[in-house]
Amino acid sequence: MNKYTGRIMITLIAVCILILWNILDYYLGSQSVPLILRSLFCLLVLSVVWKLGTYFDRSKLLIHQLSESQLRYKNLLGETKMVLENIQEVVFQTDGEGNFIYLNPAWTDVTGYERSESLYSSFYHYITFEDKKRVKSKLVEYTAAKRPEGKLETSYRKKSGGEFYAHVQFKMYYDNEGYLIGTVGTIQDITDRKLEEREWREMNEHLALKSQKLSIAGQLAAGIAHEVRNPLTSISGFLQLIKKEFPGKDTYFDIIFGEIKRIELVLSEMLVLAKPQAIHFREKNMISILDQVAVLIESNAILHNIQIEKSLPSTEIIVECDENQLKQVFINLIKNAIEALPDGGNIHMSCRLKGEYVIIAIEDDGMGIPKEKISKLGEPFFSTKEKGTGLGLTVCLRIIKDHYGHINVNSSLNKGTTFEVVLPVVNRHTILEPV
Repeated sequence: MNKYTGRIMITLIAVCILILWNILDYYLGSQSVPLILRSLFCLLVLSVVWKLGTYFDRSKLLIHQLSESQLRYKNLLGETKMVLENIQEVVFQTDGEGNFIYLNPAWTDVTGYERSESLYSSFYHYITFEDKKRVKSKLVEYTAAKRPEGKLETSYRKKSGGEFYAHVQFKMYYDNEGYLIGTVGTIQDITDRKLEEREWREMNEHLALKSQKLSIAGQLAAGIAHEVRNPLTSISGFLQLIKKEFPGKDTYFDIIFGEIKRIELVLSEMLVLAKPQAIHFREKNMISILDQVAVLIESNAILHNIQIEKSLPSTEIIVECDENQLKQVFINLIKNAIEALPDGGNIHMSCRLKGEYVIIAIEDDGMGIPKEKISKLGEPFFSTKEKGTGLGLTVCLRIIKDHYGHINVNSSLNKGTTFEVVLPVVNRHTILEPV
């Protein structure tokens, strides 16, 4: 748009009128006004006309700008309305008394209440009875301090009868005398987050209780082991002397010495539980560790008519670990699998990568473990075996935890049991077998 249009048009009209006036004055023969005055008059008229044209152009430009501003405002208003209509969070506005004067459609989605039935009603009506007193106290505190904004967490009632946890953020507006005239804010449903926090809290409490139980069990185990080991040594020595005096009772003495040996084994496990060994981390190849374990345990498996099968990748998988302690874990797990197969069978040992972790699985095809007993595995002195102590698996769990890993147990009755040892890897190589 040409900003000089009005000035040019009005000036041209004025020039035409002046020329016509001069022509008429000339032909009529009056010529009473001197030429110099006539010229000055024409210049003055043109100046005034040009100035009036300037005002005309400015007003026209302002009208055009106002029209564009109105259009932009209309578009912005439409976009804002569209955002408010589609946003997942509840957007609200209240008056100074706390009554809703605006609610977006998310209010209906979250609470079940229609906007029409909630407008002009107090927001306190939708807060659960347990939280009303606390919320009122908080808002009174904000208002007394003339806080411009605030936030709180509370629980809201649903129309269906349930409730949900919400995080509320709002701005508070005051008049010149400091009285609250209204608020604008959002309500975010945080029920999922609250439930997760509750689960984590319960889990941490459970872990703390379990850790405390293990600590007490360790202290008790150390005391018992030291107190029993000394007299047990004396008993074993005297039995050796007595055995020589009763040469025909070897069978009875063998049973006694077998049970003494079993007691010593239990005491050794109790001492390991009570006094954890120092860990010396080194980068080791997990495949090499598993191969060595298989060689160590293979002869024992053959004696029990058990076949150990391996499915190991051909490339290295490096973990940072104490090699001897990991060998102790895998030997213990495979021995447990062997004892679960009194009539022989198969044990499958596999290794695979998943993300930044390596998973070593020890799987047998034995009788399996009942579901109600799986959750108790690893507790001191709980065992699924008739003569087991449960301390071996407790030590395994502690070692793997010290290696920043964990053990998963899956079992089906009459189908078998799988122990999965999950450990973080140092670096990852591509393996031939699919993960």
